[in-house]
Amino acid sequence: MALSVWAKELEDLSFGRWALLFVVIQGCPACEKVLPWFSQAAQTFPEVHFLLVTPWSTPELGKSAGTLPVYIDNGGIFGASLGVKRAPTVLLLARGAVARRLEWPFDEAKLGESLLELLALQVPDPQALLGKNAPCFSAKNFAGEAISLGSISKPLRLMFFNPACPGCWEDFPVLVELSREVSVVLLVIGKLSAEELKRLKLIAEEKIVVLCTEDIRILETYQVVRSPTYFLLDEKGVVVWVQEGNLVFEVMEKVREVLKEGRKENRGGEPCGG
Repeated sequence: MALSVWAKELEDLSFGRWALLFVVIQGCPACEKVLPWFSQAAQTFPEVHFLLVTPWSTPELGKSAGTLPVYIDNGGIFGASLGVKRAPTVLLLARGAVARRLEWPFDEAKLGESLLELLALQVPDPQALLGKNAPCFSAKNFAGEAISLGSISKPLRLMFFNPACPGCWEDFPVLVELSREVSVVLLVIGKLSAEELKRLKLIAEEKIVVLCTEDIRILETYQVVRSPTYFLLDEKGVVVWVQEGNLVFEVMEKVREVLKEGRKENRGGEPCGG
């Protein structure tokens, strides 16, 4: 049977719950023993995404993997980045973070028990805010003035910005374009260096509202776990769209569509106060 080679990006592992089995086929009797357990678990736990990881493809693996998607980890670089030192190893991920690690020896019952624990985890998910009023907060602008979210005109695009994230800086051309149609607020949680502050002032100019705070509770309230993360608020301050990861220019049309639908549905309750 031909391998079902996984064609997605590793960034997809940041979404949802995943079970990764690191194996070496052939020459690893333990790997061959674990594979049927893993395949059965994929049927038993449809809420979890299952992925087989191996440093190379072999005919034997094609027969054993069945319909499981397979990621070819050339040179074992991906496994090494996750601290995998032996095969077989199972890593259970919740939104990109390793929640459980099973290194050989373990049995099928232990695998099932660990998957149940994975499902029981309360995983932060910014999508949970869809259809709800955006939580209120206040943060300081470049002038040191406290600005509340409720005081900024809507519709509004809120970005959680991390200066250590290259992708956050790369999104500025799209953000500037967006600022012509909706308010754009860039929220920095933590301290900025003098160089980062200077760079932000230069790029953002007056088109983008930049707010800074050290209140990490805002991350918890919005359930943000990665950068960048975006929230689109309609005229009532209701979250109508959430996106994790980088923007593309095609997002402009999507913003227009979402806002148009939001106006039709007239959803929302009491807006965030000033």
